[in-house]
Amino acid sequence: MKTILLTIFSFAALTLPAMAQKGGVAILDIDEVARQLGVEEKVRVELLNMQNNLNADLQRTQTTMQNQMSGVEKAAGETPTEEQQKQIFATNQQLNEEFNRIKSRAQQTLVEERVRMINEFRSRLEPIALKAAEAQGLEVVLMKVTPPVFAYATSVDITQATTKLALDAGMQVTAPAETAPVAAPANGNTTVPAPAEGAKSKAGAKEKEKEKGKAKAE
Repeated sequence: MKTILLTIFSFAALTLPAMAQKGGVAILDIDEVARQLGVEEKVRVELLNMQNNLNADLQRTQTTMQNQMSGVEKAAGETPTEEQQKQIFATNQQLNEEFNRIKSRAQQTLVEERVRMINEFRSRLEPIALKAAEAQGLEVVLMKVTPPVFAYATSVDITQATTKLALDAGMQVTAPAETAPVAAPANGNTTVPAPAEGAKSKAGAKEKEKEKGKAKAE
């Protein structure tokens, strides 16, 4: 009888910890997984290259707008009328606003692409992380960084197990070569400064000379 009871207690001692762990929480350092797989570097370089391409596009757009502004000023001549001065100012303002809108859209495109890349990686890694967790009798996976994990036993950390499974699944990647950096044009500097004030002063001086000539004649 004692032998039977000891056998039962021994079986319970072995199975209860496993049962208690079933349905538990696994911890995953997803940033470390991304680093080991080369995903972190690939995302960084691809976004950097994309930013350089967008900046190059912005510079070409800026040059086009500068040429457009120069054409308006050239058409107005050295002594533009008041109406032409208003047109120069309005065109300059319109081009600046349009350029800033284009630049904002480019920046938003970059943000959206970053989010897309991260979400794509997480989607591919999710079933692999669950598989690593289930191998340890765990059913929930929390990322180590979000939300912050105060404390956990190293036995529930599935970072390395997940990385190994991801490598076996062919998720390792290589970053492309970095392109030459291209500076982004500054806001509010899309066109050459409109010479409205200088033109206005010249036109005003000529008007004054005409008025003086009329006064002498009278």
